Amino acid sequence: MGPLMIVSLALTLVLGLPTLTYFYAKQLGRNPKIWFLIGLVLPGIATLILSFLPDLSEQTRKKRT
Repeated sequence: MGPLMIVSLALTLVLGLPTLTYFYAKQLGRNPKIWFLIGLVLPGIATLILSFLPDLSEQTRKKRT
């Protein structure tokens, strides 16, 4: 494997889980930017923590109506 391939694989692994956490937080009505940063520090664990938190998107919809 060449060095460029190793670097691209590492970047994919380092940014992949935080990106998934970002979209998951957005779907749950949480601040996705903050959860992306948490995902950079605690990859995998942040997504697990987020899965146990309540869904705020329903509460946000109720407040708007």
